[in-house]
Amino acid sequence: MKIRKMKGKALALLAIALMAAAGTVAAIPPRSTCTAENQGQRVKEYGANGTSRIYQCEDGVWLLYAICDYRGCVIVI
Repeated sequence: MKIRKMKGKALALLAIALMAAAGTVAAIPPRSTCTAENQGQRVKEYGANGTSRIYQCEDGVWLLYAICDYRGCVIVI
């Protein structure tokens, strides 16, 4: 079980490092757009390099939920 968790975390860190090396993807949605009415909502923002990030509204803050590229998405929450 611990090995599986460590592999998952290593994969997430690798994906983040690759995205950082590829350049900035997209800006975090404005904080004012995350309200009690859209709690739990997910927003996908696309980057110019073909990657995307999914943000989730939690307690008035947009949190990075997943990083995606042509191979699929890595959930980071």
